[in-house]
Amino acid sequence: MDSLFVREAGEIENAFLAAPFEEDGWNAALRLFARRTGSSRAQLLGLGDEATLFNFMPDIDAAYQREFMEIEAWRPEVNWRVAASGRPLEILSEAHYDVVRQHSGTDDYEEHIRRWEGVHGCQTVLVEGEGLLVGLASLRSEGDGRTEERDRNLFAAGAAYALAAVRMQQAMARRGAAMTVGAFDAIGVAAFLIDRHGTVAALSAAAEAIVGDPAGGALCLRKGRLGAARRDADALVRAAVGRALNGTSADAAMQQYWIGSPREGGGGLLCELFRLPQREWDFGFDPRVLVVARRAADLPAMRTAPLRSALGLTAAEAEIALRLANGEAREAIAAGRGTSAQTLGTQIKSILRKSDVGREAELAALVNRLLR
Repeated sequence: MDSLFVREAGEIENAFLAAPFEEDGWNAALRLFARRTGSSRAQLLGLGDEATLFNFMPDIDAAYQREFMEIEAWRPEVNWRVAASGRPLEILSEAHYDVVRQHSGTDDYEEHIRRWEGVHGCQTVLVEGEGLLVGLASLRSEGDGRTEERDRNLFAAGAAYALAAVRMQQAMARRGAAMTVGAFDAIGVAAFLIDRHGTVAALSAAAEAIVGDPAGGALCLRKGRLGAARRDADALVRAAVGRALNGTSADAAMQQYWIGSPREGGGGLLCELFRLPQREWDFGFDPRVLVVARRAADLPAMRTAPLRSALGLTAAEAEIALRLANGEAREAIAAGRGTSAQTLGTQIKSILRKSDVGREAELAALVNRLLR
């Protein structure tokens, strides 16, 4: 092995291992990898759930990404590179492409790959499993020509370092999730972090206590997914998580719902769902949705401000209105506030009068409209 090869492999190693920790580190690593392997470009591609999760190519025009999605180039019947996918760290190149192109690929993809200088090159699978495939590729134009043995050897050396870097990125995402729920632990808030599959990736201690309540907790976990104990509320929670994961509208970015307890007199929860912003270099490991659950009595005063302003309620009356809308029984509310049933009844009459409604069910509907 010549000294130039060793030096260039060392440069690739340093670039990839620094990528997760440096600003623009992945772009720098992919640029260097392309140069050292004699390629026009290098690509890091993530596929999952029958779609493209990410497609990183430094300095590529935005039209490339749009076109890639328009022709559904993540599908193996469209893209012969995807169809040629081998075992992890198995290096595939033109000889493999020649075989696969006989029965896979479309005219649209052929035109696409020529326009974006990717007819030749190498590729390998870095990560496979957990509903995710991460692939690394070098793309060469017709002018660059087919790869030679030295190019493929450098590609193979770089792929091992790229895998280590992707795993570091994954570990950092998990560490970030743990730190996030740790912050909620410090303030005693029930928080759930949900990944791209809709599975709870991490949860705070207060959240564990909620889903661990077999006697009638409002929320529960089923096969790792967040749901509600009551059937009607379960469908609502699952639909809300789905909207937060898949939606692009402002309505999906922040949602809030009242989830009642299945136990008579049990305390319900206000559940707020936040779609988390995606980082530029998101490998599909980062949490996608944050769910915060609070009992009505635990809501900060600022959260009851719309009720107090719109209905002219006092702070105590706003809390009671919330708890009634949350499905709590009068006895539980009185006990939680340390007041008598008679005092609570007087307060509820005042709330109904100020809200201009005649029944508690109408009040609950009004509260939900104001706070959703």
